[in-house]
Amino acid sequence: MKRHTTLLLLSLLLPYITLAGIPEGYYSAANGKKKAALKAAMYSIISNHTELGYNNLWKSYEKVDYLPATNSQGRHQVMDYYSDEVHYFVGNGSAVSGMNKEHVAPQSWWIGGTGVAVGNDLIQVIPSESKANSKKSNYPLGVVTGSVSYPSSGTFNTRMKTGQDKNGKLVFEPCDEYKGDFARIYFYVATCYPNVDWQNRSDVNVSFRKEDYPTIKEDILPMLLEWSRNDPVCEWEITRNDRAYKEQQNRNPFVDFPYLAEYIWGDSINFAFNVNGTSQGGSGSGGDEQTSGFATLVDCPMTSGFGPFFVRTYEGCDGEAWTSDSKFGAKATAYSLPDKESDEYLMLNLDLTHAETATLSFQHATGYNKTEAVKDTYFQVLVSKNYDGVPEDATWEMLNATFPPLPSSNNFTSFVSSGDISLGRYSGLNITLAFRYTSNNSACYTWEIKNVKVTAYTVPDALPLIMEDDDSLQPITYDLMGRQVPWNTKGVVIRNGKKILQK
Repeated sequence: MKRHTTLLLLSLLLPYITLAGIPEGYYSAANGKKKAALKAAMYSIISNHTELGYNNLWKSYEKVDYLPATNSQGRHQVMDYYSDEVHYFVGNGSAVSGMNKEHVAPQSWWIGGTGVAVGNDLIQVIPSESKANSKKSNYPLGVVTGSVSYPSSGTFNTRMKTGQDKNGKLVFEPCDEYKGDFARIYFYVATCYPNVDWQNRSDVNVSFRKEDYPTIKEDILPMLLEWSRNDPVCEWEITRNDRAYKEQQNRNPFVDFPYLAEYIWGDSINFAFNVNGTSQGGSGSGGDEQTSGFATLVDCPMTSGFGPFFVRTYEGCDGEAWTSDSKFGAKATAYSLPDKESDEYLMLNLDLTHAETATLSFQHATGYNKTEAVKDTYFQVLVSKNYDGVPEDATWEMLNATFPPLPSSNNFTSFVSSGDISLGRYSGLNITLAFRYTSNNSACYTWEIKNVKVTAYTVPDALPLIMEDDDSLQPITYDLMGRQVPWNTKGVVIRNGKKILQK
């Protein structure tokens, strides 16, 4: 599914409001609150909502979880976080065959099932393909590092997997594109339902406990915060939040304020939250506020040249495999080259020194490839922090893009979205972005890329620092983890209760 990023975040991002659909004054009770008090204020705002009833959810899904695509009867496609299978609504609030109403926080985790509010909450009970729902079971969110139990061999599913985590416990792991979405739903559940009779089960690690704060257990909280930072709020989440509000009369504040979780559980618990989008430090001392601005750094269709991109071979020479096509964008194929040998990088030097966070997206299609391994072997999306003219001398890190399914009998796929790929961990750096295409005499495939975009939230330059040479006279400075650091540490730091970008 195509996800255009309209809201981006990382742990250094000041709170930003998705204004669309939020009633004036809706969040005013949260102004100036911190940590547990902020969570309590959000509870008072969102907990008093309309209970739709579990049996009525399909009627609400038709108004909330529909995608633009329609079938021959004009019925909209159902949005599904769990599976690639396509289903369409049937109308009149009827259940969709092959789909379930799935609890993101499993209903076996509390007493009362679907008869209590958390069991029929539209924000946390969402449509799911039934087989994927069954395999998810009542497992908590986690990272699968051991044996994978789903998808099984021969099953193609890019949106989730289940299996063992590093501790040998069974967990459910969404694909990278939706990890932030699930984290923000967990944050919502913890905030809206702290008083639910959460169970202490021996068979599964329930992620919540009955208490006002923190409610989310400490063993899963760091992972959820990381997922929320790395997978920013997307246009779909904003749209669903607005639609759900019309049905249920409450909102997920962690979608409206992407940085809110940091003020309740994360790196800014000592800062007062402000719904107008500025950070108020606990000390309340001076300094100008730093504000964020949305910027499009790259917007290249690739259909009339490469724009800011350039091509280099593995040895740093000009390449031949990448060409610009008026219909298909940047097209890489070595079919006409001697021995079909190629190793070429379609590259872009990208300045993120003033970016709080950034996101890459593009559309692409593949041709003639017959195995899943192609995307990691012959087609790679890469970033280097030390490229200096010769690709083989640089260190490259692979990014996780959503790839098209294998080509059908016509040998080419349709164009699909890469998804929103976070570049947040490269904030403050100059980097090189590259699409690497390789081929040989036995494996010569085609890769087509167009509509490449890089968007970012940027901060203004920090105020010039006029300091004495004596370090004892310098202001006390902290990093985002709350550790005291030298006053001249570069990057985003906290000083006098303010976050600033220090160059």
